[in-house]
Amino acid sequence: MEKSDIPINEIISRVKHLEIRARKLVEDALQSEYHSVFKGRGIEFNEVRNYFPGDDIRDIDWNVTARMGEPFIKTYIEERELTVIFACDISGSSFFGSNISKRQIMAEVTALLGFASFFNNDKAGLVLFSTDIEKVVPPAKNHSHLLRIIRDTWHYIPENRGTDLNKSLTRLNNILKRKTIIFLISDFLDTGYEKPLSGLSKKHEVIPIVVQDTMEEGININLKSALPILVDIEDIELRETRTIDLSSHNKTDIGRFKRYYRLLFSKLSLDFAEINNKMNYYREIELLLRKRAKQRYS
Repeated sequence: MEKSDIPINEIISRVKHLEIRARKLVEDALQSEYHSVFKGRGIEFNEVRNYFPGDDIRDIDWNVTARMGEPFIKTYIEERELTVIFACDISGSSFFGSNISKRQIMAEVTALLGFASFFNNDKAGLVLFSTDIEKVVPPAKNHSHLLRIIRDTWHYIPENRGTDLNKSLTRLNNILKRKTIIFLISDFLDTGYEKPLSGLSKKHEVIPIVVQDTMEEGININLKSALPILVDIEDIELRETRTIDLSSHNKTDIGRFKRYYRLLFSKLSLDFAEINNKMNYYREIELLLRKRAKQRYS
């Protein structure tokens, strides 16, 4: 059940600059390459025909050409509408942030990509998850619908504070029946989800976006004495507090999660972005989209 009731006009004022930026990204930067960002999911194969002078040589079907002894090309029918799903992690760790919460970053990224899809007349939907899927907003394409997606990503209060990517991605795979572009937005502080992510990526196009906070790596301190520095640390998800000595434990276990998801994304050939609170994360997302468009046209 949704407990947050933030007025739409407040959301409009907070994301207006992202709407402008997304329009510029699509119209000026990506232009007609927008659909190519998604590995041809916006293009449906039609047929193979003889090559004619002036055809794009990148469309040559080399297998058919070799069999027939003359050049043939693949032709396509453009699907006028894509379906984009924002699958956002709203577990307790998403509320962490040294200067801005990871949850807010997730919402701002969703806003940027959501407006980009809106300006291209695509449907957008939302899935919020923690230990399981908590809310599903079916895909639609209108301005007020998009603002509600942004509001829920930013302000929906989760029923559960833990993280279970295995269960959530398994459920997501069962829910989505048609081929979909999925922006999987999470801090990925979990392991053991290789099987469901692999299954999801075979049916859909999955683009992970890892949201981090620089303080999660550890606390940098300059020790001038041998005295212990004791601090109380709270686990946001487990709601447990324990005391640690920073003089001997000033690094976290975040590296283990990074190694896991980086190896997994590489194994599944997934393009992904890693962003944090100290960088221009809008720019990082734009670079990811441009990189994908360039790969399609290279």
